[in-house]
Amino acid sequence: MAGTAAVDLTEAAGVLAGRGLSRVLCEGGPHLLGQVAADGLLDELCLTVSPLVAGPGAHRITHGPPLAAALPMRLAHVLEADGFLFCRYLAAAP
Repeated sequence: MAGTAAVDLTEAAGVLAGRGLSRVLCEGGPHLLGQVAADGLLDELCLTVSPLVAGPGAHRITHGPPLAAALPMRLAHVLEADGFLFCRYLAAAP
């Protein structure tokens, strides 16, 4: 159990870790990413940059509760294909 009306992401991560599942791939939109980051659970971010300007739209990739502080990330890998950039960022060591 990881919450009743909504999923408690920290509790869910703890339950999964208790079952030996220490790696969690989380795919969702800005609300889920914002909650994962706000709960201190974000250690890696894969971000695709498209060679297409389409707007107006969302202003940030996260939405929801404010972060206590900005989360420094470091670029670990970049791949390019047909003008798309596939970026992998890791949480920077404090």
